[in-house]
Amino acid sequence: MRMPDFAQCFKYADKMLLLVSRTFALNINVLTGNLRKTVLLAYLYLRIADTIEDDPELSVEEKCRLLGLFSKIFEPGADVDLNTSEFVHNLPLRYKESSDPNCDLCLHAETIVPLLWHFDPCYYGPVAATVVEMCEGMSHSVVEMGKSTATGWFTLQTPSELNRYCYYVAGIVGKLLSDLFSAKNSLISEERLKKMKTLDVSFGLALQLVNIIKDVREDSERKVCFVPEMICHRHGIEHSPDMFASGVSEKARASIMKELVGEAWKHLSDAVEYTVTIPRLNPRIRLFCLWPLFMAAENLVAMGDCSALFSKEKKVKITRDDVKRIVRTTMFHFYSDSWIKSRFEQLRTSL
Repeated sequence: MRMPDFAQCFKYADKMLLLVSRTFALNINVLTGNLRKTVLLAYLYLRIADTIEDDPELSVEEKCRLLGLFSKIFEPGADVDLNTSEFVHNLPLRYKESSDPNCDLCLHAETIVPLLWHFDPCYYGPVAATVVEMCEGMSHSVVEMGKSTATGWFTLQTPSELNRYCYYVAGIVGKLLSDLFSAKNSLISEERLKKMKTLDVSFGLALQLVNIIKDVREDSERKVCFVPEMICHRHGIEHSPDMFASGVSEKARASIMKELVGEAWKHLSDAVEYTVTIPRLNPRIRLFCLWPLFMAAENLVAMGDCSALFSKEKKVKITRDDVKRIVRTTMFHFYSDSWIKSRFEQLRTSL
């Protein structure tokens, strides 16, 4: 395998993190050492896969082919250099002309991919396996999205389908974090890790569900609705796209979203338990988990009765000042399991 200029390549990785995600940059940069570097690389790799999946100009077949080529890089015994070169060579030509940093990241896969194998197997093994599993799950979602309804919408029928989607884009990230947090970490005993692994998928699902709820109107503009039709039926709406039609009952669609909010709170409760299972002597790992957890919880509170989620006037989300406050207060209280649990409960019962 080609050995890259490690320092220079990581400079590029650090730069791209800030360009493709401010929120995750905050979390990742609270970590240190090899843990930070491998979490950073994992995020960038999954961002590449996500860019391919979300590209509106690629056909279903092209998306699946590119996701397959990217996954092939990380399979056991793969020729990393050759497979990475093949992936980059097959990217759309328009990526070279794009100003989108996500396209630039894809084009520079040969800069960041080889960095992973600089680390011990306890780091690169879980990352590689996660990329392969996520690409497979994304390919499945791409095919399903290609089977649009007669109205041209992508919809889900049942909560199980929603959970499957959330698992592949976020739940498996929770599993990966448990593996990386425990790598070369003598403070996380086998007993602690066993408990973390019963909760880590929920950690990822919670954050993804909150994003789905928060982005429900924006997703509708591209004819995508992740709200299961089974939930809509319970509130008197036959098909999920009907929620966005003029004249629809505001009370009914708000009730639908409240049901999803309830599911998000359940997963967030597991996420709190996951976080307090991490030893107090791993403060940076705790903060990595606490920041998105409390941002998600406060976003749910900001949604109120959920009626504002369908407004085009202003998107419901917490402010930058709220983010700064969450960072500041958790840095003072990260060690206190009782504070973490009581603060979460205050938020959950504040409506």
